[in-house]
Parts: sequence; structure tokens; C-alpha cells
Amino acid sequence: MKSIYLLAGFTIVLIIVIFSILYFQGQNIKKDDNQVKPTVINDYANSSATVSYMAEGEVNADELHRSIKITVSKDSRTIEILAGFQYIAINSKSYRNTVEAYEPFLASLQVAGFAKEKSNPKISSPEGRCPLGNKYFFTSTSIPNIPNNLWTANCSGMGTFGGNLSTIQQLFQKQIPDYSKITSGVTL
Repeated sequence: MKSIYLLAGFTIVLIIVIFSILYFQGQNIKKDDNQVKPTVINDYANSSATVSYMAEGEVNADELHRSIKITVSKDSRTIEILAGFQYIAINSKSYRNTVEAYEPFLASLQVAGFAKEKSNPKISSPEGRCPLGNKYFFTSTSIPNIPNNLWTANCSGMGTFGGNLSTIQQLFQKQIPDYSKITSGVTL
């Protein structure tokens, strides 16, 4: 009879312990109030933040090498044609910009993954990569908590950039009203 009472008591204690564990599971996990929240880049439309896109051509002779860089801020949109591996501006044109135009541009970049970084890139440095193709660089200034130097190439699987290249290229190009005219002599 004693063993039945001991078995019953042990079973009740075991049930209470199991119930307590299941009920209180996760109750004592501290929430980190300092957890970094994802940055919404269009929140920086009325700040000193800038975003840039640069397309760089294949590895060739210094005098033939060209790159196209577009930089956008709340006050201006600038396109530069860069020569050589020293990136010397040989043509440049700027346009006025407004916060009202910059905010939807930044929001569109965010949706297209402008600041999206690959979690485990196969190749993180662009040096010597995709020598016969084009490389694309994405930079930003004064926007906290986002990677500010991402890159990809038209050689598959390369780079740290994880966003939609085609959409972002078009968004930047559409910021320059006479993009086709300015870049007509540039071979990338």
C-alpha cells in the first residue's frame, strides 16, 4: 500500500513539474530592449544621407577603362563618367533634388534590396573578380545600421549584394533625365 502512495505521489509531482515547465516556458526570457531594429532608409530623406550606384567596366587598358557613378541626396542628383582605374571624372552633370522626390526614391531602393547583404557571400572582395564583366557597387553615407559598401558582378554568384540589381540600376538611371545622352559614348 505504501508503494502505491509513493507511486501516486511521485506521479503527481512529475505531472506538476512537467506542467510548470510547459506553462512557464519562455516566460523568463528577457527581451532585449536594445535590439537593433531594421533601418528604414527613407526615414533619412530629410538628412545628409546619400546613396550611390557605380557600374564599372571590364579590366582593360587604363585609357579605355570607364565607370558610371550616380549619387543622389535630398538636394542633388549627380552622374559622373569616370576614366581609368583612378576614377577621374571626365564628364559630370548635376540636377536639383527635393526631399519630396528623395523619399519615394529611398523607399523604392529599400523595397528593391539596396541595403540587402548576402548572409554568406562566396566571395566578399571584388579585387580581381569578374575581370571580363561589369561590377556594380552600392554605397551610402549617414544611414546607420545598413551595410554601406556592397557589390555584385554580372558573373554569377559573386559579391556581397543581395538585392535586385536590375531594379536598382533602373531606379538610379531614372534619376538622371538625359542618362542615355550622357552615357552614349561609354562602353561597359
